[in-house]
Amino acid sequence: MPLYEVGIYNKIVRNFVRSGEDLPEHLDAKFESTLYYARESRNREILDVKLKREFKPIDGYVVECVEKISD
Repeated sequence: MPLYEVGIYNKIVRNFVRSGEDLPEHLDAKFESTLYYARESRNREILDVKLKREFKPIDGYVVECVEKISD
């Protein structure tokens, strides 16, 4: 199964951190920076659906990059 590297950050966290405000407890400051994850998926379309479920855009998550790193 193809392996992808995915970069994700949270724009809500980024805005709080960069403005110097305290983060609400349910948010993790590590998402101010882009974090990279390895994810397997049959194809990019399926991966996009999985990522939107795991990292919901409505909660501020942004998929910054997706790169296929192996077949």
